[in-house]
Formats: sequence, structure tokens, C-alpha cells
Amino acid sequence: MNGNSKLLVPSVVGAVLLMLCCLQLPTSIEGRSIDNDPCQFFPNNTQIRDPDDCSRGLTCIDFQSVVTTECTGTKPFFDKDKQQCAASLSDHSLCDISCTNATGTFVKDPKTCYGYYYCQDEDWARHGTCPTGYHFDYKTQSCVHTYTSDCTVKELDFCAIVANDVNFNDPSSCEKYFTCKKGSLTSSSCSKQYYDPVKGVCVQKSKVDCSNHPIPNKVCDKKVNVFVSDQATCRGAFYCRQMESGYDTNPTWSQCPENLFFSEKDQGCVSPLLVACSEDRCEGRDLQFVSSSTKGCRHYLHCVNGVSEGEYTCGNNFFDEEAQICTNQIIQYPSCT
Repeated sequence: MNGNSKLLVPSVVGAVLLMLCCLQLPTSIEGRSIDNDPCQFFPNNTQIRDPDDCSRGLTCIDFQSVVTTECTGTKPFFDKDKQQCAASLSDHSLCDISCTNATGTFVKDPKTCYGYYYCQDEDWARHGTCPTGYHFDYKTQSCVHTYTSDCTVKELDFCAIVANDVNFNDPSSCEKYFTCKKGSLTSSSCSKQYYDPVKGVCVQKSKVDCSNHPIPNKVCDKKVNVFVSDQATCRGAFYCRQMESGYDTNPTWSQCPENLFFSEKDQGCVSPLLVACSEDRCEGRDLQFVSSSTKGCRHYLHCVNGVSEGEYTCGNNFFDEEAQICTNQIIQYPSCT
């Protein structure tokens, strides 16, 4: 095939193969990577409409799409709100693909340059995708090289594929998440917690594996070329750079190795017993019990897989983290005095 050749979309054979493929009820979407899978944002067991095929309902499992519903016949559309097949849809922001006077031909997919729809009849369009490196060209009814294409698309409207009031991940920050309210995208933040993208709820920060920690307001104000606590973990810190004007509004985040805490005073990583951090002191630790930051050094935390599962007291005794016991000997760790 030379550089000027075109990869034609077979009008008859392709349609037959497309029909056979889509009627097989596959368990997953072949060829869809995690980077372009809409389920990368949704918690487990969320049901959405396939953005590339309005007749399919998807269930999100471990951030990957699984086809669970195929709509055909007199009810060819998947209704994202009722979670069932329907004869028509009230919201056509995603599925308004006109096949009027186009039966037996291909029409472009408004969501992606790589996609197209085959009009099986005037009421039913089935989705297809060009090979890697090709865009669909409506004029020639074929897939053409991307460098000859002038195709542009709009960003996906998530509220066109998911029901209202379903939380889903905002990857820009550990604390943020999205929800569709009456068909409009809204942004929310967890209060003193992080959003768990698997469960779809706010949980304690240490239970979320997230490196995109939110930058506290003016965390670098009057601070130049130093590390400051990230105010979210005991191990994390932001580095405040010197700026030509104002303070660093986008500092770089890093964290100490496991079993060490960040000390703003020492500008480095030190023993956890030397740092009075009130965040989850179990995070990044391999001990079963660790000293709490509660003053008096009489309290300790029970750690399960690096997450605090509760705070307990030694009563009138002190907690000895190194010996992992309560003792009547006076303990005065800097972390709890």
C-alpha cells in the first residue's frame, strides 16, 4: 500500500461483520485501552451508556468497561437513567446520529475522529472504528491517513453517558470528584478526606492511594527554596521555589521513604517519633501499633496494612512504640509531648 492509498470501509461485508460482532454480547471491549476507556473515572459497578455505541450499556469493573447490555429491535437505545433498553431517548446530546436517507451508508462519529456509524436503517446506527493511524472521512466514505484529515472533535460530555447523582473521579486532585446534577457537570470536594475512586465516596486520606495531593492555600507564602509539609500526610512535602514575583503557586510534591516522616524543622526525613504529625501515623509504616500524636504519650494507633483502624489508650501508663507495649515507665516522645 503506497502513501497515497486509502483504506476503504467495506460497505456490505463490513456491515455484516459489524452486525455479527455486536450481537455476540462480548464481556469486554476489545482494543479499548485504559487511557480511552470512560470507566477509568467511575467506581465499581457503575452502569453507563457506551459513548461509542448508544445501543450498549456498560458496567465499570476496576476502571474497565464490561458490556452488560446490548439493545436491538424495537428498543435499540440504552437509557442511562432507567438502566434499560428503550425505543427512544429524551437526551440526544450523544446519540443524535441521523441516518435519514442514509440507509446502507456510513456517517461520522461526532465524538471521535477515528469512529463512524453504519446506518443499518434510518433508526439504527452501529458504531465502528478506523485502524490506528486513520481517521474516518465522510466524503469518501473511507478511513484516511490522519495526516490528510482535518477532523476535530469536542470533549466527551460525561453527563450524556451516566445517570444523575453518580459520583465519579476528578483526577486533578485527591479530594475532588464530579457529579451530574440535572444533566450538568458539577465539581465537589471532600472535607478533610479524600475521594475514593473505587468506592465513589469520601474516606480517610490514608485509605486513598493518590499522589496528586491538593496544594494548601498559600502554602509557600513567604517561603523560598524550602520544603513544607503537604498538610495531608506525615511523609509528604512540597518544595517552594523562588519566583520572580509572588510565591510559588505550583510547588513540587515528594515524600519520605517508608518508616520515615518529613520534618519541616530538620528539612528532611527523620524518625516518626521526632515528628508531631496529626495525620494518619500508620501510613507507610510496617509496625502493628504506633504512637499517637495525642499529648501525653499514653495513646497508640492500631495499624492494618498501613492504615489506622482506631486509637486506643494505655490508661495511666505510657505507650512504648519501640517495645510495642504499655509501660509504667515515663515515655516522652517529641511526637506526643
